[in-house]
Amino acid sequence: MRKHNVRVFCAICALGVLLTLPLAAQDNNTYIQHAVRYAVSPPLRDLARLPQPPQYGFHEANPVRRIPKRPVGPVVDTVEQSSVGGGANYSIGLDFLGVGNGFPNYSVSDAPPDPNIAVGDSQVVQWVNVSYAVFDKISGKALTGAILGNTLWSSLGGMCAANNDGDPIAQWDVVSHRWLLSQNVFVGTYAVCVAVSTSNDATGSYYLYQFPVVNSGFPDYPKWGIWTNDYGQTWNNFGPGGSGFKGPVFCIYNRAKLLAGDGTAEQICHQYTTSEDSLLPADRDSTVAPPPGEDQFAIGSVDDVDNSHLSLYSAHINNPNDWSQGASFTGDNNSQLIAVAPYTGICGGQFGGTCVPQKSSSSLLDSLGDRLMYRFAYWEDPPLANVQATPPKPAPSQHWLVNHSVEASGGNGAVRWYEFTTPIKNVPVTKLAVFQQGTYAPDHQWRWMGSIARDKLGDILVGYSESSSTQYPSIYVAGRQVNDPLGLGNLEPEVLVVAGAGSQVGTSGRWGDYTAMRIDLNDSMNGCTFWYTNEYYMTTASFGWSTQIASAKFENCN
Repeated sequence: MRKHNVRVFCAICALGVLLTLPLAAQDNNTYIQHAVRYAVSPPLRDLARLPQPPQYGFHEANPVRRIPKRPVGPVVDTVEQSSVGGGANYSIGLDFLGVGNGFPNYSVSDAPPDPNIAVGDSQVVQWVNVSYAVFDKISGKALTGAILGNTLWSSLGGMCAANNDGDPIAQWDVVSHRWLLSQNVFVGTYAVCVAVSTSNDATGSYYLYQFPVVNSGFPDYPKWGIWTNDYGQTWNNFGPGGSGFKGPVFCIYNRAKLLAGDGTAEQICHQYTTSEDSLLPADRDSTVAPPPGEDQFAIGSVDDVDNSHLSLYSAHINNPNDWSQGASFTGDNNSQLIAVAPYTGICGGQFGGTCVPQKSSSSLLDSLGDRLMYRFAYWEDPPLANVQATPPKPAPSQHWLVNHSVEASGGNGAVRWYEFTTPIKNVPVTKLAVFQQGTYAPDHQWRWMGSIARDKLGDILVGYSESSSTQYPSIYVAGRQVNDPLGLGNLEPEVLVVAGAGSQVGTSGRWGDYTAMRIDLNDSMNGCTFWYTNEYYMTTASFGWSTQIASAKFENCN
C-alpha cells in the first residue's frame, strides 16, 4: 500500500476573499488549495421570497461523459435473487410530490433531474439539478418554493453566483446538525461551490465558499461524503475544456473550518490515473463515530480490472490540527481490490448505455451501469448492539453499503447491492470484507438507478427505478430485516412508492443520473425512518419529469 504525501504553505487572505494559487503537486499528483472566495449568505428564507428568474426553453444537462469499459459476456451470477417469498416487513409512510412537474409555480426546463435529498432535525432538503426546496419532515409541507441553486451563492459573487450547472448534492452532518449544499461550475476554469449552514435550520444563513478544481479540469459527476474531520468529494476529471478523461479526483475539505465559517478552509485533492474512475466517498450515517483516526474510504472503478472486483481508496489527514502538513491517499492504479461475486454488465455486457425499455415508447433510458450509484453509506454499531440483538449477530462491526446496475440472467437490468464490514477498530481500507451481497431480479422487470442505506438495527432498504415494455418507469423500494436469514443476500418483496403514468421521450435517454436513500437519526425512534427520492413521469413527455419524496420504516424498528 503506497501513500502519497504533500506539505503546503498557507494562502494569503485579503478583504474576506482568499487569493490563492494552486500549489503544484510535490508527490504524485496531490494538491492543497484554499477557498478563493468566502462570504455569508442572507437567510435562505429571505432569498426564497425573491422573484426567481424565469427559465426559458429546455436544456439537457451536460452529456454523460462515459469512461470506456471492456465488454464482458454473460457470467453466472451466484448471488442473483430470482424470486421472493412471504411479505414485506416495511411500509411507506409519508409519500409526497417533490420539485418537478406538478410542484407549485415550477416549470421543468432541464433534464435529467439528479434527484437527491438530505434529512435533518425537522426538515428535508431536496435538490433536483438546478433547483431545490425545503420541506417539513413531519407533514411533508413545502416550506419554500423551488429556488434556483445558485441563488444561495449570490452574495459570494464570482463563478458560483453566476452559474447554475446542476449535478448537486445535499448533505446533513449528523454530528454538528448542519447542512452541506454543493454544486460544481462546468464553464470557464470550473469551480466547486460549497455552502454550510450556520444552524440546523435549512432556511437560515450559510457560510459560502468557492474552491478551485485540480488543473482546471472539467469536474464531472461530483459526489460528497461526510466524515469525522473532513468532508470528502470525488469527481471525474475530464481535463481543461473537457478535452479528455484524466482520471478521478478524491478531495477532502477541512470540516472544522467549514463549520466555523473560516475563509482559510483547505481542500486537499489527489488526482488518480485513467485506469480508474467514478469513486464514491464514504458517507457517515451513524451518530457513533468511526474508530479514532480511521481514514475516509472510497470505492469505485466498476469493471476497470474485471467484473469480479471493485477498487478501494482512502484519504488520511496527516495532522487534523494542522492541515498544512498535508494528506495521504491510497489505491492508485487499482492497487487495492475487493473481490465480489461476478456480474454481467447491464446493456448486454456493455456496462452502460441506453437500453432500459419503457411502456408505449421506443425511447430507451440510460442505465448508467458503468459506475457505482450514490451513496457509499457508512454505519458503526454502538457497543454491544449486535450482541444484544435477537437473534444475536456477529461481533460489533463497521458497515459500508453501496449498489450498482447489472444485467440479470434474463437479460433485464437489476440492482446489485453490497454490505461490507470490518470489526470496530481502526483499520485500513484493505480490511473491508463482503458481509453479504445480492442481485435483486425477482422477475423480468428492469431495475436500475438505486440507492441504499440501513437503519439503527441493521435493516437494509434499497430504492430504485423500475420499468419495462409493459410498465411506465416507477419508483419502488425493497429491503431485508436484520434477522432475515444471513448469507443469502435476499431482499423481501418490493413495495411501490409511486406508479409512473408516462414515459420519457427525447433528452438522449437521460434518466436520473442518481437518487438518494437516507436514514433519519432524528425521528421519534432515533434512527428507524428511511427517506428516498427519485423521478417518474405523470404523462409521456420530453421535459416533464416529476419527483417523489417518501419515508419508509421496518416493523421491527422501534
